[in-house]
Amino acid sequence: MSVSTDEEKLARIKINAFSCLRSDWALRLIAFYGGAREILSKTPAEISSDGGLSLETAERFVRETKVFDPAKELELVLKAGARALTALDPEYPELLKDIYDPPLVLYVKGQFSTAAPAAGVVGTRKATNYGLRIASRLACELCGAGVTVVSGLARGIDTAAHEAALKAGGVTWAVIGTGLNICYPRENTRLASKIIEKGGAIFSEFPMGAGALPVSFPRRNRVISGLSRAVVVVEGDFKSGALITARAALEQGREVLAVPGQVDCPVSRGPNYLIKNGAAPAEDALDIISSFPPEALFGLKTSALLKPAGDGGAGVLKTLSEDANAVWVVVKDSPDGLCADEVVLKLSMAGLPGASAWSVQRAGAALFELETSELITLKAGKYSSSV
Repeated sequence: MSVSTDEEKLARIKINAFSCLRSDWALRLIAFYGGAREILSKTPAEISSDGGLSLETAERFVRETKVFDPAKELELVLKAGARALTALDPEYPELLKDIYDPPLVLYVKGQFSTAAPAAGVVGTRKATNYGLRIASRLACELCGAGVTVVSGLARGIDTAAHEAALKAGGVTWAVIGTGLNICYPRENTRLASKIIEKGGAIFSEFPMGAGALPVSFPRRNRVISGLSRAVVVVEGDFKSGALITARAALEQGREVLAVPGQVDCPVSRGPNYLIKNGAAPAEDALDIISSFPPEALFGLKTSALLKPAGDGGAGVLKTLSEDANAVWVVVKDSPDGLCADEVVLKLSMAGLPGASAWSVQRAGAALFELETSELITLKAGKYSSSV
């Protein structure tokens, strides 16, 4: 790297630290002036006029960038065992570089390779058991096929996707809305460490020490989609950040899929809305992989997603809740089928732990889980095994 390129990278790190930054604004000025260093040599009046900013914002920009030391920032990055990439670095992901507003600086902790395609699996923090189970299954299947799973390290669907990817022995990337030396939420600190330990990576465009601000997470979401070939929304209401990710994906030319959900469930409104408006339904990882462009399919192990003949649903059962497994035991051994009341009666007679707490409503939730897993079917008011 030449001295001039070193200086240009330091200038970009300095500009990236401006708290009101939008990367598209910075990149337009870099193109206009011919480099980031040139921006730092301009007066507030010039930046305001050429960048379309208010004079007050331009003055604040000059004031903040003057006191920010990019060399100290890089020391913090190295201390955290991370690195800071710009478009000047060959490591910077090409797929991300091609979006409208790629991060001016991409902080990375861990190792990553873009040789395998990636898919975003996102959803609400207030996930249902159904959503958590489907997110886990999709992530597991994607990793089994050789796809990297990308999500946002948030509670709920994101956490389920990351954890399932790790359990499957796959690679997962987390894109966060804070500096790399801050984990939000705190309870996912161990999960973040495991992602790195297992060959994955944590990404951020925010400077070291940047805290969790509401405005940061929509910015984070466009990076999730920018790193991915396709994005699947598992659950989320209309105002969910997952739908912001879906919108970003559409703007970036990525494929958007959604998991169908119950029509009376608030967190299914987002995915169902997306499907009604043209998003492909995602029932399994094959649906997601089928949306990839042809060049991204090379080397994927899609045969791993096909259900082995005569497995009796054993693979699916491993992903089910404890309630669903209990209900499965009594339904599969009833050749004439059972209605919900009969399921409750059978469970009570089986003497299972907590059997006295079973109700038709509880059994109904477990039966729905088994139906969506295609393990049982409902005919003439009775449930019976379909495998």
